[in-house]
Amino acid sequence: MNKLQFLIVFLLVGGMTHAQNYKFGKVSEEEVAEKEHPKDKNADAAVLYKYERVYYDYVPNTGFQLVKEVEERIKIYNKDGFDWATKEIKTFKDGTKKEDVSRIKGSTYNLENGKMVEVKLDKDAVIDEESNRFRNTTKFTMPAVKEGSVLEYKYTVFSPFIGNMDDTYLQYPVPINKLYVTVSIPEFFIFGKYLNNKAPLYIPVKEGKEYFKFGNMDYLQNTYLIEEENIPALKEESHVDYLRNYAAILKWELQMLKFPNQPLENLSTTWEGVVKTIYNDHGISREVNRTGFFEEELDPIISKISDPQKKAQAVFNFVKQKMGWNSYIGYNSDLGTKKAYKEGQGNTADVNLMLTAMLKYAGLQSHPVLVSTPANGIPLFPTRNGFNYVVSSVEINGKLFLLDATDPSASIGELPKRARNWQGRLIREDGSSDWVNLNPNYMSSKITRFNLKFEDGQIVGKHFLTMDGLHAKNYRSSHAGEKADDLLNATAEARNDCEISEFDVKNLDAVGAEVTENYSFTTYAGKEQIGDKIYFKPLMFETMNENPFKSEERIYPIFFDFPSRNKKTINIMVPEGFEVVSVPESQIVKLKDNAGEFRYIVNKSGNFIRVESELSMAQTVFNPADYEYLKKFYDNMIKKQNETIVLGKISEDGSKERTDSGR
Repeated sequence: MNKLQFLIVFLLVGGMTHAQNYKFGKVSEEEVAEKEHPKDKNADAAVLYKYERVYYDYVPNTGFQLVKEVEERIKIYNKDGFDWATKEIKTFKDGTKKEDVSRIKGSTYNLENGKMVEVKLDKDAVIDEESNRFRNTTKFTMPAVKEGSVLEYKYTVFSPFIGNMDDTYLQYPVPINKLYVTVSIPEFFIFGKYLNNKAPLYIPVKEGKEYFKFGNMDYLQNTYLIEEENIPALKEESHVDYLRNYAAILKWELQMLKFPNQPLENLSTTWEGVVKTIYNDHGISREVNRTGFFEEELDPIISKISDPQKKAQAVFNFVKQKMGWNSYIGYNSDLGTKKAYKEGQGNTADVNLMLTAMLKYAGLQSHPVLVSTPANGIPLFPTRNGFNYVVSSVEINGKLFLLDATDPSASIGELPKRARNWQGRLIREDGSSDWVNLNPNYMSSKITRFNLKFEDGQIVGKHFLTMDGLHAKNYRSSHAGEKADDLLNATAEARNDCEISEFDVKNLDAVGAEVTENYSFTTYAGKEQIGDKIYFKPLMFETMNENPFKSEERIYPIFFDFPSRNKKTINIMVPEGFEVVSVPESQIVKLKDNAGEFRYIVNKSGNFIRVESELSMAQTVFNPADYEYLKKFYDNMIKKQNETIVLGKISEDGSKERTDSGR
């Protein structure tokens, strides 16, 4: 064989080896045998192929329907990727009209004894659930899933809601090897398309036009094609509000209808128009003004309270005690407030619109506030789908407070994290509305104090912790329903190198009050004795050892949950026969524009040392451009907190031991 013939054979064989067959059911042994993703070694799973076709179909005597066909082929590399074996398809319904999921087929492929084994998805494994009055969920879990499996499934969604085009997801938390998406829209429906401007990744969309037949006439349709390979996974980072907010996503908005021989119908709107429609057409105005079912129980509670703040608190407490949240979200009341009140539970709208109605009945100025949860993202344009949650508000002495009665551990002005997503839209009875900030503008404090002394080779200490604001709320949420023994066991497990005693927690159930957690402890850890010297880190188990910002660069904004002050004070008694050889130098470091501050202050007097370490973060959102200096800020803080105090033994003649200055 000459060189030219060899080259031709090599290229042909190489091309055949690397050619990928994405036809449904044509999973290869090479795909199943693959041990790790070739471009992302840390991937738990990967989408080997995603196909999505969206188009309109004309049904005689009915009209147009929106159709979406989906095929996905997924590789599972390890157990952490097993979640990708479960698929949930959310659909919409309104009255007698609803979206339908059909043509579901799927198989799991494994290698067993060197042979490919296919296990098909059983139709009985497909579950249809009613999520609420407006949402259904079709769910299935692929069979015989294990490390190395390749899953493949397809389904079709038929929708009578011609303007309800789902977002087109172009990026996942796992890599996508091959993406092929087509969208075809008749010229009658004029859509706006919006790429997520928060996404660092840009994926091009090819636009074109083609003819289609409607009845006896030919018309144009607008076409969109997305064909991309090797799409990287969304990169996990610390301090991100919600990772999916930064995914490459294509959003669609039906702006106009233009049918033959009919006037142009403009559907574009403003946020004011969207909110007014939601308020009037989705039952919110009815529910916030509904009375006649709660007065008998509420009147005795509020009749003798004249102070507006106390009255609002009394109403808020009553709703939280009376109502349970069924874990469903939405701005539409599912049961209706009257029925929900009778049953003692409901969705977010049932509970919080009822709260609004009661606050208004009590003579307070209260309005609903529409919210988009982090999972719903931040709306890019005026649309009803931009909101999926509702909270209440009350104005007292010119100050606005936000309330969410679905969270038992929340006080007035404290929203759960699921409801703190940038801005919400407050709606008044006259239909006017305004944006309101959902993030708290007050500082929440976490104050820790240690009293330490050295006895019999151990550190003996008392620990005092006081939390207020959202720190207290988070503590209550984390330990809801726990008894004293549960709290003690959790602390003992977290401090497994300490012997815990005299454990006491106060105000765990007193929502809105400071929470205190106090205990005594003894430990052999936290210090090191070398010769006649003792080295120890004064912050003990409160020392920060790891920088949350590890990457060399940052592509997402940096988020902190809320403004926070975290102060630790350590009082140390120098043991008899020892003296202070060296202590860390005091230091104060400030972020620009008073965004944050780290203070580390050391004072010594005789046989007493006091160390104060305080981190205050007033700003909660930083741009990626601030990442490097924020990373250095944390590096500096960690280095300082890990510096040691050195104690030296006093010689028998009372003279000082000669020593280095510590380490």
